[in-house]
Amino acid sequence: MNSPLKILITSQKGGVGKSTLSANLAAYFAYIAGKKTSLIDFDHQATSGKWVKKAYPIGINCTTVDLPNSKGSGITLLKAKEALRKNVEDNNVVISDLTWTDVLPPEFLFEFDLILVPSSLSWVELDSTMEFINRFSFIFNSRMRKPPKLVLVPSRVDDLTTYEGIFTKSFTSSFFLSPPVMYSPSANEFFGSEFFVMTTNKEIRENFLEFARSIEQLAETEAQQIQNLKQSTSHHKVNGSILDRFRAVRNSTEQEKRLAPANHVPPPAVVSAKRSKSVIPSFLRRDS
Repeated sequence: MNSPLKILITSQKGGVGKSTLSANLAAYFAYIAGKKTSLIDFDHQATSGKWVKKAYPIGINCTTVDLPNSKGSGITLLKAKEALRKNVEDNNVVISDLTWTDVLPPEFLFEFDLILVPSSLSWVELDSTMEFINRFSFIFNSRMRKPPKLVLVPSRVDDLTTYEGIFTKSFTSSFFLSPPVMYSPSANEFFGSEFFVMTTNKEIRENFLEFARSIEQLAETEAQQIQNLKQSTSHHKVNGSILDRFRAVRNSTEQEKRLAPANHVPPPAVVSAKRSKSVIPSFLRRDS
């Protein structure tokens, strides 16, 4: 059995579309991909949780967790990890919605396979997003533990001509860029009543499907690379000397480097708009 896919949708500020992405991405995996899906809403307002609970039931397991920020990082981390552990046990996909709080230690990010950070393309919001990502670059660039894949999600986009301008910003972590989630004035009418992947509004449905499929494909690619690496590593298992074990670890590390995404943006990265089409993986590319 494959390990459950764990996705965290987070940002250090509200109003960037986290709850909308969380509820509707959960709907995609449950309704379109046919996977047993759980949504954990860690936000105090529980917006994505309310959306899922009020909308037509499609089998999403929903849990709301009000993290005790006033009781210290230890208790907060334990409660967050416990909620994640319980949901992982019985689901194929677990999506967590969290406005990042520094009461949680950065190491909590290691619990996830994908970290999705939504941001509008305004310079003010991009600056905040860049600060957030750069602050945790040691997590995304970790060589001591398997780092989560970072995905930047242009959210509530109303002008595609600014889409690739996101690369004029300086990020110190490698990342994938998802197709943009376009802004629609009618999107607010969906809250608590309908999911984007089920609507008769073709423009909204097709746009979100493109985004969600890219996330699913990235997850599948990552899972396949991990499986290949495990199979390769198993061939190097030895019971011999320390030198033998060192050689085995070195061989598996070299194999992991060969399996790394060829189009992944290398850290540190200052990617210009002129280079953007050459560095975005084809399955995450949106040509304007």
